[in-house]
Amino acid sequence: MSLEEFIAFVDKTLDELILYAEVHAERSFSNHELAFEWESYDRTVTHGRENIIYEITDQVFVSEEAIYPCVDLVIEKPTSNKNLLKITGRRAGYEPRPFGKGWSNRPGPFIYGIGKGIKSKKVNTQNPQFQKKLSDLGLIHYEMKKP
Repeated sequence: MSLEEFIAFVDKTLDELILYAEVHAERSFSNHELAFEWESYDRTVTHGRENIIYEITDQVFVSEEAIYPCVDLVIEKPTSNKNLLKITGRRAGYEPRPFGKGWSNRPGPFIYGIGKGIKSKKVNTQNPQFQKKLSDLGLIHYEMKKP
């Protein structure tokens, strides 16, 4: 995968991660700013979608044939009074390899997670209809466990 293709993939990933949060929250986050921080690096907070795309790309894309294969992206809403979504990235220690299916069985290295301030008590994440919705939206690519 070329650098330009990977940058576009990261951009699409951010869209999917926000949609993943919206489905869990049963609300829109379209008016929220984004902040990003790596859990294991210097903890510098990056603001702005374009800057976040390049920050993730810089730490995950090594070359066209070497991309870190397992990266958690956890989205949260740190405070209820600000229109801010924070994404925390965590890169596993696996060696880089060509772009392919990741641990979650979806294309690419990213695994989506939900942090504090997102989940709605009205949403039953164990409900088969909820899980089907995630699958239909292309947000999960594996079989969910039956409750």
